Amino acid sequence: MKKFYLPILIVFLVYLSWLNPYTRPLWDILDQKTFTFLNRWVQKSPFWQNFWAFTGHRTMDYIHDIVMLLFFVLSIKWASKELKGRKVAELIFSVLFIAAIIWFLNGPLAPEFVHLRRDSPTVVDRAAFRLSSVIDWIKVKDHSRKSFPGDHATTAILFACLIFHLMGKRVGLIATFYAVFFCLPRLIVGAHWLTDNLIGSASIAVVATSLAFGTPFANWCITAIEKKFKRKECQKI
Repeated sequence: MKKFYLPILIVFLVYLSWLNPYTRPLWDILDQKTFTFLNRWVQKSPFWQNFWAFTGHRTMDYIHDIVMLLFFVLSIKWASKELKGRKVAELIFSVLFIAAIIWFLNGPLAPEFVHLRRDSPTVVDRAAFRLSSVIDWIKVKDHSRKSFPGDHATTAILFACLIFHLMGKRVGLIATFYAVFFCLPRLIVGAHWLTDNLIGSASIAVVATSLAFGTPFANWCITAIEKKFKRKECQKI
């Protein structure tokens, strides 16, 4: 039951502190200092300007998809023969689960209830460095009028949470480091505040995975997918 109650309680308390007028200024300070620190990264170096411009482009999304898929492919490869079917089922469940959360939030729910009309750092801070002012070979998204939550960060944190639940803490930590890299480009160029990801995206990901794995839902889905594959294999034989 800890998988269900504890993460949701932590998310609730953190979110409450972000909404509280007495503690919100502390979060705002963290946002501003984080953006100022990260934005300096691309102010003078042409190498980092081009690097973060590319890593923040949609093309990089396909590379992220491949890397995330590799986590599951390797877990299938290294699994024993008896567990390979289960690992394949976990992969299918994870892909469908992430797609369902992202589609639902970016579809009918997001415009009205999830995405807040919050200006990104480059919109608020007129002195902020705009990467798009020096990069013209690729489209750079360095501003947003609805920055909360971060869409890329929701995918990245969902992925890390799933790996923690399905593959354990060690692999989960590796996935978390990768998720941080996944989120960095939009933070560096000023398309999102830190709390857009840390509170907005993380809340969605943690609550969604806690509901799935803290209840029988995830296990029921994975088992159902596994049984379906076993039936098909039996029919082939």
